[in-house]
Amino acid sequence: MNNFSYERLHSNLQYLKLNTIEELLDNYLEIAARDSKTTMEVLDYLFEQEKKHKEAAAIERRMKSAGFPVKKMLEDFDFEFQSSIDKKVIEDLATLRFVHNAENIVLLGPPGVGKSHLAIALGIEAVKAGISVHFTNTGNLIEGLKIANREGILEKKI
Repeated sequence: MNNFSYERLHSNLQYLKLNTIEELLDNYLEIAARDSKTTMEVLDYLFEQEKKHKEAAAIERRMKSAGFPVKKMLEDFDFEFQSSIDKKVIEDLATLRFVHNAENIVLLGPPGVGKSHLAIALGIEAVKAGISVHFTNTGNLIEGLKIANREGILEKKI
């Protein structure tokens, strides 16, 4: 590859915002030559790495935007400690079918039973699936709706 082609390739990668490929390219081309990789294998690897990086960055953006107060995962929930919660129901909710069906879920119960943990964990599952999420607690939601009502924008807020 001559110097002009090399510079143009890097310039095009920057222009197209294929930053991961640009970062990996030089090193991976050396590895590919050493290991006799085909052009298709090289392209497949580089584009797969770019895709993974973009997906991870998108998840990180959605996680920040969601406003989760802490990170809670479904696999960390202790269903044995909280035996009143049906694990199969939560596993069904984790499929996010309710989102695709435009259905609501409401988690009710006294303090300390895991409502927030489950709400955050389900929200994180939605974020991973590419869905935008906004986390709030009931108190903040009601206060926000009261303010919107006073300002005459309740319908818009809802």
